[in-house]
This record gives sequence, structure tokens and C-alpha cells, in this order.
Amino acid sequence: MAHGWNKYWSRLTRVFQVFAPRRRFRERCETLASRARALVARLRQLFSRRRRSLVGHIQLLQLGIGIVVYLLAVTGVWWTANRLSEDYFYRQATGWLTKLDELGTPLYISNDKKEFARIEKYVSEFPEVALVRYYDALDSQVFAEYNTRPVDEQIPSLTEIQLSALRTPENAYLFDRPTVRGSFIRASAPVWIRSIQSDGLLGFDLDTAKDEKLELVGFLEIGLDFTRYQGELVKNIVLGSTIIALLLFVSIAGGRQILKRALRPLSNLEKPLAKLASGEINVSVESSGHKEIVAISDALNATVSALKQRDETLRHLADHDQLTGLFNRYRFTQMLEQEAERIAREGDNSALLFVDLDQFKLVNDTLGHAAGDRLLVQVADKLKACVRGKDVLCRFGGDEFTILARHVTTESAADLAGSIIRVMRDMHFVEARQIFNIFCSIGITMIESDRFTPDELLTQADMACYSAKSQGRNCYSLFAPGADDMQEILEYAGWSQKIKQAVTNDRFILNYQPIVKLANGQPELYEVLLRMPDNGAVVSPPSFLPVAERFGLMLDIDHWVIRNAIKSLADFHNMGTNTKFCINLSGHIFEDPNLVHSIRDSLEKYGLPASTVVFEITEQVAIRYLDSANRSMCELMDMGCRFALDDFGTGFSSLTYIKRLPVDYIKIDGSFIENVSEDSIDQAMVKSIVAIAQTTGKKTIAEYVQDAKSLKMVRKLGADYVQGYYIGEPAATLALPGSSRRSKK
Repeated sequence: MAHGWNKYWSRLTRVFQVFAPRRRFRERCETLASRARALVARLRQLFSRRRRSLVGHIQLLQLGIGIVVYLLAVTGVWWTANRLSEDYFYRQATGWLTKLDELGTPLYISNDKKEFARIEKYVSEFPEVALVRYYDALDSQVFAEYNTRPVDEQIPSLTEIQLSALRTPENAYLFDRPTVRGSFIRASAPVWIRSIQSDGLLGFDLDTAKDEKLELVGFLEIGLDFTRYQGELVKNIVLGSTIIALLLFVSIAGGRQILKRALRPLSNLEKPLAKLASGEINVSVESSGHKEIVAISDALNATVSALKQRDETLRHLADHDQLTGLFNRYRFTQMLEQEAERIAREGDNSALLFVDLDQFKLVNDTLGHAAGDRLLVQVADKLKACVRGKDVLCRFGGDEFTILARHVTTESAADLAGSIIRVMRDMHFVEARQIFNIFCSIGITMIESDRFTPDELLTQADMACYSAKSQGRNCYSLFAPGADDMQEILEYAGWSQKIKQAVTNDRFILNYQPIVKLANGQPELYEVLLRMPDNGAVVSPPSFLPVAERFGLMLDIDHWVIRNAIKSLADFHNMGTNTKFCINLSGHIFEDPNLVHSIRDSLEKYGLPASTVVFEITEQVAIRYLDSANRSMCELMDMGCRFALDDFGTGFSSLTYIKRLPVDYIKIDGSFIENVSEDSIDQAMVKSIVAIAQTTGKKTIAEYVQDAKSLKMVRKLGADYVQGYYIGEPAATLALPGSSRRSKK
């Protein structure tokens, strides 16, 4: 609608411009056009359902219903009044006819026109009677008339047809409406004279019908003018209608106030709902008014309470470790930064303790992941008992814990570390009828200013912890930085910044190494390998992954690799190269509850079949994250993805877990392949692994094939696929086999 008005006014403005050469006149036309458009827009807003208030909507409905009822009532009153007045007039006309018949009879008997004076006197008492006529019976001529109407509004006499109808005894009265101005009714009647015949002088018999004689002597006509009455009726109806209309509008105005008051509790919900819609949940809805509004208010309050509880739960999950309930790495880093700022302002001292368990890997590998979780929970409880209420305890990751000890000196920080070591030394972990002594190593660094960032402080405490481990474990070490240590800290922290920037700015590089199927010599798969540029050089994973592990960046790296590897694979498929990618995953990725969802989104985004992706996990990762890894792997396999178990054969529990892990490929560790052509033990190991894989329905991949002899031997031992620099080097594009340069990936 608005577009049509704009088009109309633009055309009208152009017409004015043609016929109005003066600039001022054109400007005024344009102003009028813009105002008209604004008016149309405003009207559209007023009649828009979205902008109309509930009170206004109800009032509009009431007004519409009231107008309809008002019109129906006025119409009904008008119709009823007309009908009643007509009935009344007809009854009056009958009475007047009877009386005038009685008064006019002497006119026919004596033929004395002076008798008409009595009739005029009677008629003058009724202003409604505008006309009285008496007709002869024979020639139907008017011989007496009383008429108050003007000459130009004379009423025509009765027609012969009407007179003939009145001659019939059955027609006592005849009513019609002459075509004259105003409300006029004509009533006509025959004038009959009854006479009684006598048998002698005064010999009347009133009961004998034959003695009566009925004679038509003439006709009587009266004209009734009810214009004045109808005028009064219209006036009264208009007055009454006006009063009713005023009462209607007064009732609507009063009803608006009543509605506003009744709906005020509902209107009060508008602001809380707006805040709730904007994401603010610190709102409270007043519960008052009618029971329906109370129900809505209570439901909203319940919703707000549920949202608050959900947010508190989410905040707790975001800031705490799900297993132990302690603060997690992210929240601890924030609190560490805040503590450094406080110390800089107040000139206080605090300490950072880095606690690393010495026997956790033995328990985890021997008894399984669930037992390792139970051990971590017990250790967390022991540490809680050691720290003070103002200190902060965190599960930093894996079997590592950090403590922020506030308002302490170097001596009191050392005392705290010593007490923790004694408590842990006395702790015995019992599982499956086995008893384990749990020891720990602790690194301490003092926080005396905001000179160091949280990452640098954590690096200091970590280095001190490594120093304690090198001293024989089950002890603590205080970080005392020298020139070399400071340089190492800066380099260590610098690497973390480089990794963060590489993830954020997509600076990582993906290389692809072929995995060739021995049956046909064709590369059916390519392993995706990660590289990072640094000052013109390309750095391999061993140089930066330990830093990423220490600073909690592995999850970001995993997601980056998955996302970009799937994108690259889709690009290769679009170019006509149908192949599969093997993508390496760290153990941290299985701690992400959105892993399966994010992989599904990436596959759908690039239109890639899930069957073209093979995820690689190491044997150690699979064992450490057995439950969560198994669950995520099953969900991804249901989508169509496949899994490969990397570095198989390096762990003593390999044969125990191989049946529990839903993998399709087993990658034989390179330590068995490096000298397989000459070492009979390696040959026996490879042969055993191939036999186990064939028994369980899995394919084997022999990695680190560096020469023709090794290739010949693994083919002889029954491997399904081979990988190595002799087969093909990692490259930025999909390379073909052929290079024989010996080097690790």
C-alpha cells in the first residue's frame, strides 16, 4: 500500500513540476507529498495489528459491536414505533368514522346542510383530521366537506372503484394512502340507515328481523394527517438515539479505564518479557490480578527460575571440572590474572603451586579409565582438605592440579607444599584388591607483581614441577629464575601465543601423505599432517604440540584440523579426485560434548560423505579416554565415519582393548617396521598383529616403510596397506608414491 502511495505521489509531483516552473512551488509540492506519505505510514501503523494494544483491540471490538447494536436498536425502535403509530391511527380513524357517521346521518335524513356545523365543531377538536367528506349514494357527489389542507394539496375524491367496494355490506371500512405530501391516511365507510317497519300504530317488534330495513344513503370519507406526529416521533427517536450514543461512548470510555485497570497486571508483564527476550534473566514478575494473569505470572516466574538455574548450571560447568567439581583451567587462569592485578595494587604476595601425580599413569593403564577417574576424585578431596578457604584449587588437566595460595610468604607456600606431599604419601588407593601409593611432585612460583602473565606464571610453576620430578619425585621445588630460565619461559610462552594466532588466523598448513593399498598399488587414503609456519620455516608437530598440550590448546587445534581437512577433501572431490583422508585426533577432543555435532555440521556444510573420513587415535589416547572415546566413535561410525588405531603395539594392554574399540584399521607402529627386513622378532610381531587384525576383521597399515626391502617384507607378512617416505612424502597436494628419502613424518 505504501509503495503504491509513493508511486502515486511521485507522479503527481512530476506533473506539478511540469506546470509549475517556480522552484518554491515545486518544493512545496514535494513537501506535501512527503507529508502525505508520512500520514499514510502513520495510518498503517495505527491499523496494524502488531502495534495495537490489547486494550485498544478490545475497545475497537466493543465499539464495532456497540455501533452494530446501536444501529439495530434504532432501526428496530423506528420500525416498531411506525407500526404502533399506524395501528393507533387506524383505531382512531375507526372511532372517528363511527362518530362522524352518527353526526352525519341527519344530513341524509333532513338534507339540512346546517347540521354540518355540529360536524365541523367536533372535527375541529382533532387536529389530525384534515378532511371530512360526505357523498350522495346515487350520483356519488360530495355534498358536504370539511378541508383544512391548502388548495394546492387538495385530496382527490373517492374513485368509482372505491365507492363500488364500499357498497358491499361486508366492507365496513376502506383505508388507503393518497399520493400527497406528508404522512396521510384516508379512511372511508358507507353510511347505512336502519329502519324498523311497523304492523300498526306503535306496534314495533324489536326481535323480528324482517321488520328492519337497511338502506345505503351515502359515503363518508376522512383524511388523517399524521405528519406532526411523525415529526415528533423522529425528533424523539433522534434525541433518544443521541442520548444512547452518548451513553455508549461514555460506557466505552469508562470501560477503557476499567479494562486498563483489569489488564494492568498483564501490561506490567511487558517490561519483564522484553528484558527476558533480550537475554536478561534477573527479572521478577508480580503475581496479581485475575486468576488467568496470576497463572501467566507464575508460569513466567517458574520459567525465569528455570533459566536462572540452567544458567547457574552452565556457568558451573563452564568454570568447573565435571569429574572433580574443582575449578577448571579456563576459570583458574582468569582468577590468576585477577590475583596478579590485586597484588600489583596492594603490594601483597601469593603463590602458585603446580601439583603432578607420579603414579596416575600406572593406575590408569593397569585398572582402566574408570579407576583413574575414581583416583582423581579422591586426590581432589585430599587437596581440598589441605588448602584454606581463601585459596583456589583447580584441576588443570589430566593428573595435574594447581593451587592459588593467597596472602602467603615463600616459607608458608613451602609449608603448604610439604603438607600436601605428606598427605599424598599417606594416601592408599585400593582398587580391584590392589593397593597403590600415590605420590606427587609440586612446583612453586611466587606472585609478587603483575610482571608476568598467567601463562608465564604457569610455565614457571610447571618448570619447577619438572625440577622436582628430576630430583626424584615426591618432593617440591621452588622456582628461582635465572637468565636462562627467563629466556626459556619467554620462548615457551611465545610458542603458546604463536599457536593461538595460528588457530585464530588460519595459519596452520596441512600436508597429505599417501597410504597405498598393496593389492593394487593405488593410494586409497591420505594421512593429514599438521605443520606450522614460523619466521619463514615450517615447524613439525613435535616442536609445538607439547606447548599446546601444556597450555590447553589441543582442543582448538583438533577442531581446526577437522574443519580444514574436511574442506580440503571436499575441494579435491570437486576436482575429480575420489579419495579418503585420515585425520589425527588427540585425547582432548573426546572431552568436547559437541564433537559429533561439529563434525556432522562440517560434513553437511561441504556436502561430503562421512565414509570418506577416517579418524586416527593413538593406542594411549584410546585407553585413557576409553569410555568417552568409545561412545563418540560409535556415534561417528553410525554416521559413516571410520577409525584407525595408530601406533599399535607400543602398549602392553593392546590386546586387551583391541576388541573393545570400534576401529577399522590398525596402524602397526613404525618401531616394528624400521628393521623388519632384518629383525626376526619384528617380523614375528608384525605377523602376529596382522593375524589378530584378520581375526577381528580389521585392516592393517604398516607405517614408516623406508625402503624396498621393508616394503617386500610387509607384503610377505600380509599387511593390507603401507605408508612411509619410500611410498610417498607429505606434500601440500595429493602426491603419488615414488620418493625414497628416509625421514620420519
